[in-house]
Amino acid sequence: MQSVAIRDLKNNPSNMTKYLENNESVFITKHNKPIGITLPLNDDTLSIGLKKVVAIEQYKEGMISLGKMAEFLEISKKEAMHLLNRLGIDWLSYEQDDLEAQVKAAKGIAKA
Repeated sequence: MQSVAIRDLKNNPSNMTKYLENNESVFITKHNKPIGITLPLNDDTLSIGLKKVVAIEQYKEGMISLGKMAEFLEISKKEAMHLLNRLGIDWLSYEQDDLEAQVKAAKGIAKA
């Protein structure tokens, strides 16, 4: 997600429109703090709804967790996972070290 300072938006609105034309969401900031968000008006935005688009964008940017996204959308975590799957968005991501630790722990449990 891109960000544009409100001062820059006032002086050069094309900064925001170029991002929107490229289907990128844009945070509008004031003194480096987000004060708003703009979303591209495309088929995805229209078909899945604005509330979902905002929640998904925040999740993709790491601003909220899967649980918070589900809570915001008033759906279960399982439904949120299905939604992300349908949109081709990874919801399960592990660093290699984390994944190896999980596999090791699972093997230890299986031996017990």
